[in-house]
Amino acid sequence: FNVVNVMMGVGLLSLPFALKSSGWIGILVLWVMGIATNYTAKALCECADAVTKRQGAGSGPVGYEEIAEAAFGPLGRLIISAIIYVELFGTCALLFILEGDNMFKLFGASSLASNPSTYMLLAAAIMIPTVWLPDLKALSFLGAAGVTATCTVSAAVAYTFLSGSFTPGAPTDLANWATLPLVLGICTFCYSGHGVFPAIQKSMQDPRQFPQAMVLNVAYLVVAILCTLMGAAGYYMYGTGALDLITFNLTGVLAAVCASVILVNPIAKFALTMEPVSAALQSAVPGGQQGLVRLVVRTVLAIAILAAARSLPFLAHLMALVGSFMTISVSVTFPPLCHQVSGLSDRSPRFGMSVKCCVTCSGVTSLQQDKKSV
Repeated sequence: FNVVNVMMGVGLLSLPFALKSSGWIGILVLWVMGIATNYTAKALCECADAVTKRQGAGSGPVGYEEIAEAAFGPLGRLIISAIIYVELFGTCALLFILEGDNMFKLFGASSLASNPSTYMLLAAAIMIPTVWLPDLKALSFLGAAGVTATCTVSAAVAYTFLSGSFTPGAPTDLANWATLPLVLGICTFCYSGHGVFPAIQKSMQDPRQFPQAMVLNVAYLVVAILCTLMGAAGYYMYGTGALDLITFNLTGVLAAVCASVILVNPIAKFALTMEPVSAALQSAVPGGQQGLVRLVVRTVLAIAILAAARSLPFLAHLMALVGSFMTISVSVTFPPLCHQVSGLSDRSPRFGMSVKCCVTCSGVTSLQQDKKSV
């Protein structure tokens, strides 16, 4: 639930807008990026396992930062960590924006709030306390709620499509080459979560089950199918009139229901997405892992994200910026680089079996390899 929850959300709801920019060819881009990011997620998990074995079981949790340091040294850790934290910071800001926009659409101007920016303050009163939960295991219940909310919105869009409750004949295009780069960022954003995956893996009772028990494959397949259905149905119904969030195109009671349900999603994802950044700040502050200091560090960070969200520009363009540079770097580029440099790329099952046979036949009882980081 945490894996699916951290990936699905804002990107899923923006896919009809992405196809508006790319045309139907964006569906192909969506699946290509899904396959690519699934592979890089598994590569990242292998790197985390290798670093854990190298450091020893009692060395503490291994995150993306430790993987980067093992592969590229202290400078590599600094650069990659900065990109990861900026990406996660921006994603958390998007969650505040989504919550404020949906609350404004649902309730409109009122005595409590007159615009989406003000509604963000009300949303913060609910979202910020979630960062006080003790660990990621406690967040799995929020993860289930977030997945349920996203599936409910997907069902609402499917119902609108199947019932014909839309104006037919919306103009669509096969391919829009000039604006195709925009869909690349949003499609990658739909599968982003690599900065959090090592933390989720270590929070499991048996971390080995994360890549080996089809957890990643099942999660990615669920996300890919829902994204395809959401994007295709939304683009077919609204075409070039698709707004930056599909819920904004819906009308009547269904729109109110979707706006209400989708309010759960940012609340469910906020603490999970912010976790790596919070953990890094806590490690830099004396006593950051302890009670009151931990609470203060996380609260101050959440307030800083809120302040940034209230000054950020148009939602879909911001998603494209975060997705195109930060998310592609974290989810596509760095994991295979770390995997290659760490010397794990030659550890395929066939390679391992061949080494075992050679060792057995030659009578060698042990084989030790000491791979140095570059």
